[in-house]
Amino acid sequence: MKITLIGAAGVRTPLLVHGLAGLEGLAGSGGNVQLDELAFFDTDQERLKTIKRVAEAMGKRSGIRARLKAYSDPEHALEGADYVITSIRVGGNEARIKDETIALAHGLVGQETLGAGGFACAMRNLGMMLEYAQMIERVAPRATIINFTNPVGIISQGLLNHSGVNVIGVCDTPLETFESIAHALDRNPFELKFDYLGLNHLGWVRSIRNEQGAELLPKVLASPEIIQKCYRHGLFPAEFIQKLGLLPTEYLYFYYFPQAAYKNTKQSGQSRAQAIAGMNTRLFQKLAQASDSELIEIYENYLRERNASYFSIEATAGERRKENQELYSQFSGYEKIALLVLQALNAETPSLIPLTVRNGKALEDLAPDDAVELLCQVSSHGVQVPPVGRAPEAVRSLLLQVKEYERLTVRASVEHSRELALAALEKNPLVGDPQVAREVLAEYLHAFGQQMKLQAA
Repeated sequence: MKITLIGAAGVRTPLLVHGLAGLEGLAGSGGNVQLDELAFFDTDQERLKTIKRVAEAMGKRSGIRARLKAYSDPEHALEGADYVITSIRVGGNEARIKDETIALAHGLVGQETLGAGGFACAMRNLGMMLEYAQMIERVAPRATIINFTNPVGIISQGLLNHSGVNVIGVCDTPLETFESIAHALDRNPFELKFDYLGLNHLGWVRSIRNEQGAELLPKVLASPEIIQKCYRHGLFPAEFIQKLGLLPTEYLYFYYFPQAAYKNTKQSGQSRAQAIAGMNTRLFQKLAQASDSELIEIYENYLRERNASYFSIEATAGERRKENQELYSQFSGYEKIALLVLQALNAETPSLIPLTVRNGKALEDLAPDDAVELLCQVSSHGVQVPPVGRAPEAVRSLLLQVKEYERLTVRASVEHSRELALAALEKNPLVGDPQVAREVLAEYLHAFGQQMKLQAA
């Protein structure tokens, strides 16, 4: 088996190598899975050299037997791949900083996947992802794309409807939400069954059942203490969750409390992207001077710092988390969701995994070709999307509005339409105001005009 990582110079590649070590030797439908090659490609070849060095150290510690090989040409990296894991960011973290700070300058939430920043990120990434999709169709037509590229929902919508590749959108947020809820209940997450629906970074848990089939959601909703334990930084007031009657993923914080997110970010003096830029600079400085034996310790310290600061800027104006976090969870995490999907796709027995996929008839509120994030039955026979009915009334209008924004963003990118881009920003719940939408679009075009490829009507 060959797995190709596109965007392999990203800081999470060593994490993926750690996770993929668990794939080797898995008993699947055709016997044991033999992972022969992990192919790395990134447009930033210098950074890739450094990350590959850490990945090799991680692979050695994890016992991975596959050959790790870096390529300077994407077609050679992709040729013959069985799976392609994509995690690109056109323009790098410098572009993300602009995404967030331009939004913040207009009084908007500054976030890389949502709102105005998410729009700008999507407009740069989707065009490049469609180019990679065409390449994959030529040189690896049987490959399945496992896509982490943000915003996962919009990228998946674009690839599903404007390419011929087989694509699955993945994100660690739903599983992390499930795990947090289980820990709040003092339960093992493997022993609980969750009912979940929505879009990527716009999802809700509407049922939690134990092994006997008893519903536990009322127990959570009845206890402000348990509710608070479900979320880092106390993102949602208990009374708000009780009224909602559902447990949202943490990204709903930006939709439900945008002014708080904006105020906290401004108060902290930097956006999340700016904070990460500092962490990354320190990481690569240390790695450049490190011996092989020091690489993993430096990298894991970086992960701890990054994890501890996650959501802190937007929720607490920069306060770090005090609790110790498990660095490698057995249930969730970036590397774990990739491993789970690959394991399931090579096993006879289906696994239930939250994925971004084509809706079909599953979520009745949305169109068949819409990308949705739902629990799917995954096995060597493919990905099946069980029906979930209609979205709860309390979240339906927001769900429909965000999906319309996603559709417009995909159309704006594919049709290179400035008019549709403006319509998308006006539809986005975190932008809305037509004048602000025009001003923000003008600034993004000034910053990224060539990468967005938009034309006037």
